[in-house]
Amino acid sequence: MKQKKLLSLGVTFLLALSQLFAQKQSATLTLKSGDWFETGIQITSVAHTFDYNFNVRYELSNKMPNGNLVFKVSFERMQLKYADAKNIWFGYDSYYPPYLENRKKKLTKQIYEITADSHGKISKLKSLSTAQKINFSLISVKTRSSGPKAEFTPDSLFPTAHLKQISETIISSLLVGKDLAKTLALSNSTGGDKITSAVLKLASFKLPKNALIKGNIANLPKIDSLYEINHELFRFNKDGSFSANVLVGLNSRSRWIFGQFDEYKTFSILLEPLDTLIVKADALNFDNSLSFAGNAAAKASLSKDLVSVFNHQWVNESNYRSKSLKEFLSFQKQGQNEFDGILNKYADRVSSEILNYCRTDFKYVQAGTKLMYLSHYRNDIKPNTSFDEFPKGFFLSIDTLPVAMSGLEGGLYYGAYLRWLLSYKQTKLGMINANQYGFFADYATAMASFDGYPLYFSIYESLRKELHKSEVESTERLKNYYEDFINNCGDTTFTNRVKEEWTQARLWFPGNPSPVKKLLLQDGSTLDLAKFKGKPLVLIVNYNNPDVLKSYIDLIKKQNRSQAHFVIAQSLASAEKSTIDQQLRDLPNVTYVELAKDLSKQNNINLYYQQTKVFTFTPDFKVISSYLIDEYPNIEKVIKEPIVDHQAIQELIKNAIDSGVMTKEQKASLLKTIGWSICSALLTAVVIFSVYRARIAGLKKKTLLKNKIKDLEIKAIRSQMNPHFMFNALNSIQSLINNNQYKEANVYLEKFSLLMRRVLNNSEKTFVTLSDELDAITLYCELEQLRFNFKFEIEVSPQVNTQLMEIPGMIIQPLVENSILHGLAQKGDTGRLVIHISCDQRYLKIVIKDNGTGLKENIVNGNKSFGLKLVRERLILLNAGTSVGELHLSSNLGENENGVTAVLTIPID
Repeated sequence: MKQKKLLSLGVTFLLALSQLFAQKQSATLTLKSGDWFETGIQITSVAHTFDYNFNVRYELSNKMPNGNLVFKVSFERMQLKYADAKNIWFGYDSYYPPYLENRKKKLTKQIYEITADSHGKISKLKSLSTAQKINFSLISVKTRSSGPKAEFTPDSLFPTAHLKQISETIISSLLVGKDLAKTLALSNSTGGDKITSAVLKLASFKLPKNALIKGNIANLPKIDSLYEINHELFRFNKDGSFSANVLVGLNSRSRWIFGQFDEYKTFSILLEPLDTLIVKADALNFDNSLSFAGNAAAKASLSKDLVSVFNHQWVNESNYRSKSLKEFLSFQKQGQNEFDGILNKYADRVSSEILNYCRTDFKYVQAGTKLMYLSHYRNDIKPNTSFDEFPKGFFLSIDTLPVAMSGLEGGLYYGAYLRWLLSYKQTKLGMINANQYGFFADYATAMASFDGYPLYFSIYESLRKELHKSEVESTERLKNYYEDFINNCGDTTFTNRVKEEWTQARLWFPGNPSPVKKLLLQDGSTLDLAKFKGKPLVLIVNYNNPDVLKSYIDLIKKQNRSQAHFVIAQSLASAEKSTIDQQLRDLPNVTYVELAKDLSKQNNINLYYQQTKVFTFTPDFKVISSYLIDEYPNIEKVIKEPIVDHQAIQELIKNAIDSGVMTKEQKASLLKTIGWSICSALLTAVVIFSVYRARIAGLKKKTLLKNKIKDLEIKAIRSQMNPHFMFNALNSIQSLINNNQYKEANVYLEKFSLLMRRVLNNSEKTFVTLSDELDAITLYCELEQLRFNFKFEIEVSPQVNTQLMEIPGMIIQPLVENSILHGLAQKGDTGRLVIHISCDQRYLKIVIKDNGTGLKENIVNGNKSFGLKLVRERLILLNAGTSVGELHLSSNLGENENGVTAVLTIPID
């Protein structure tokens, strides 16, 4: 692709703050450090030869004294598409980059630092990190001529000059409150017509809404007081009227819904910023009475008219899956004609972008329907039919339909189509029954067939399905695949869910305490599983028809009631009329319970409909295993002939029983061990008692001697510390005199004499009051202020009594001296030193924090600091019993923070 620069772009900013400022109120926005907002920026060509989308996050990292704002600007996501001269499309999505096995870390983001004044005018923009070069992949149907494409850097596609201009407009509009429905011209050097738009998407503060849905629902039942738009709840007025301001992006799908389960009323629409939709309907005849007005009415009407076509083509109400091939193809052709007729009716009423979105969505509907028909045809109508037996061109619409970067990520039909497509590819490539080999077959097929979102979506679904089993063998085999996925995928919607499933699965590793402690029952009570401790426990949770448990009855009867207990928990959400439950209740070694209807509230039991899970536990209630019996394709067949792996279940039960039973050899070994242990314990007790009395007197003498030696050692270290401090202070006075600062030298000498008098008065004391120590530190800091002009403050928590609490004298001063000389000396009046004193029941905590030049390696190790060496030696001598004093130095790791934090912990009585 020949790189083109942006020329005189017409940039439409749809941040849509006009509603917020329409009342002429104060429009300024005050940001604080840590505030952030995310903007979607789209750059497209008028000729539709490329489409670049950037999710750009602005985070305020610093508010400077002069009022300037420093933002960290990161490209959270880049979705880039372009067409070459042959109209072959290539794309790149940083959420779903080329998949690299054994990737050890995530991709680097493109990050800048922007400095703007209080009006949003940008004075500085610099790069903090550069993302990897972008390697575009083919997203059209593969052709022989499509080879690898050149790599590009993000700033070659989105130059920093344009980032500056766009960012300036966004920031100033937020801060000053401009009406942002306007056009901005960007300067360039070469030709090309392009359109750029931007919209606020997320923020740490409340964003202004940019679209409005209002209207009236006649005959609204009293029970329906609430309605929902995109998972946000709103309330109807008593007369059925409503009005909701919502936040939307560019052509984002919104769903409006109200009513009770199974009787809800809904419609969906592609909303854009500044859209207004007026809705009228009668709750008694919602679908037929629904009408729209406002500037978004045509889009809403289009969505409404397409619903019936989409549902008819997707849902099997017409039993299209049982039709002959000829009838099925006729059925799809009729659906295409109906769809085209509706779109033609709206050709001049909605944008081409909306029409193209609908066309793409319908292609996935028909392709998905064809794959569902194909599966049913080959399994039920004509089993094992070869693909070659299908009419010529039957698979053409599937094989030529692009799936990467469709713009429909997260869509219902698109996601379902990808699931069926993976099965189709697996069958076509390997000529095996789809999903026969689970995750590893799915993974291999996906890696061979997909790129971008379809690849990540397929791996995500397969990973979750396998982790859902919570079986130790499968979980361990997935470890490398799990780590690869986390390090490759930039979509946190995927990675967070997979991490959650991974953590959940690992709870069920053998030997772990049971993740399930209690079961919530239908009557609101709970069953505490710990009551069954003492013998092996088998827990069977059934989220299927109770009749599938029939096969377990004989297995349970074969077990000795004294060897294991069974808890069978039936989910009422799936319960149907059955006689099996009573048969199970009558068994002496079974506790049969009915679970609360909402299975999601059962902690750490994750089951889907038509699934059963068998858990086994040791007598002390630790995990042995978990085993999933997956959903069945035909529930009626299951009722007649339940499909249970008897051998696997029997093995699980046997392992549970074996965990609580000892062999004869184990019993003999245990008795032998107990006997020797008792003899050894008695002998040891006699020896200890005789030695104890002989040593106790000597220990008392030694303790007195050690305490006297320790006191002398502390005084010796104090005698070293005081000259060390005096040497540094005299050095400071000499420096002032050498620089002809005689007045400052006199002041310094006066304060120094006060400090020395205080130090000498305390020189014979091992401990001084905290107030005396802090007074000395204050004098010392005032002395050093004359040289280095830094600022300092001492903070004492209210619970600290400085008059009563005693600490080793002159133990804080070396740390303060270290911060000043090694950290703040070069900072001048921007230097800052904070000393914070707090305590708990056993320790006094002293934190010395500066914003100096940072921590040097020799300071960390204490190799070059004599003062720090003396502090550490004193702490060692003062340590007693379990109360241990510590000194810890660390670099400040906060955002835009420099300097060192020293934490001194001193044991107190």
